[in-house]
Amino acid sequence: MSKIGNRLIIAVVVVVAIMVAGRTIVMNNQTAQDWLAEQALARVLGQNNDTYGGDKIDVVFCGTASPMGRGRAQSCTAVLAGDKFFIIDSGARSTDVLTGLGLPVGRLDAVFLTHFHSDHIASLGELHLASWARGRDSKMHVYGGPGVDQVVDGFNMAYGLDYGYRTGHHGEAIMPSKTSGLKAHRFTAPAKGMITVYQDGDVTVSAFRVNHPPIEPSYGYRIDYRGRSVVISGDTTKDGNLIAAAHKTDVLVHEVLQPYLVRLTSETLQKAGQEKLGQLIMDTLDYHTAPVEAAAAANEADAGLLVFSHYAPVPQNPLVERIFMRGVDEVRKQGVFMATDGTHIELPASDDGENDEKRQIIIN
Repeated sequence: MSKIGNRLIIAVVVVVAIMVAGRTIVMNNQTAQDWLAEQALARVLGQNNDTYGGDKIDVVFCGTASPMGRGRAQSCTAVLAGDKFFIIDSGARSTDVLTGLGLPVGRLDAVFLTHFHSDHIASLGELHLASWARGRDSKMHVYGGPGVDQVVDGFNMAYGLDYGYRTGHHGEAIMPSKTSGLKAHRFTAPAKGMITVYQDGDVTVSAFRVNHPPIEPSYGYRIDYRGRSVVISGDTTKDGNLIAAAHKTDVLVHEVLQPYLVRLTSETLQKAGQEKLGQLIMDTLDYHTAPVEAAAAANEADAGLLVFSHYAPVPQNPLVERIFMRGVDEVRKQGVFMATDGTHIELPASDDGENDEKRQIIIN
């Protein structure tokens, strides 16, 4: 080896040694530790990046998993339109995603529940605390079909002591008792068509029934704001009511189940001696929507962008994502996107009646 080569190796070794020694000194020096902690907290907590809503609709995915799915939060979609902030479903771990993304949960206006399976309601207690501690100015309003009163009463009973503890410790100025707790808003949508369940200024939230037996009723939602719209399917099979509600919507967020992967998972579990769990997984085939069916539904609705979410099973790698997309491009050539936790879609307002080519859909 040449002298230049030897010198280069020595130089690299020296640089690495200096870096290791420097890191060791910094990590064991209190002054350095404090400075690093201050810088990190200032970067994470010291910025106010609330640019959501305003003259647009923002759709942020705070949970895209189905029950028992690993690696992601369960069902949750945030929709911010104008000065309104809505959460559709609040599955396990979704509040961690919301706060981790820096969404302004303190100005949460309402939660809309599609139905009352555990993976759609599990984080209501955590969402209540996170929004209350950040300044929510009223009780947490929770909208849903028949049964929402029971869900809300249950959470209020389970967390009632916690409400009192928080106010008692921090005081009314910090954790006011008048804004603690959940408040139910029950509605019943017709068998066909939609019903307006929330309206304030230019923002309208409509509900419609979908097919998710034996859960009756189970709902999807459409949010309209200044010429733009987003539809959340809820849990459903391919459904004519959903297709009608999603007519010409800008974004259709649709749950998806990949039949081959579900059967494979079920068969593997049963071979491993977990017959009951394997059968439970197999039973999900009859009340969800395959990706190719969701693509057909989006075409029939003439929807702008189809976004997959609430995956069964949850994609863990690019190979599984490819399996989910099998056959989809044969049904729908373009306008399909697979969301993950943290996906952010922007829909700028279009009050001037601009044509479809100019109606922006921005995916972040």
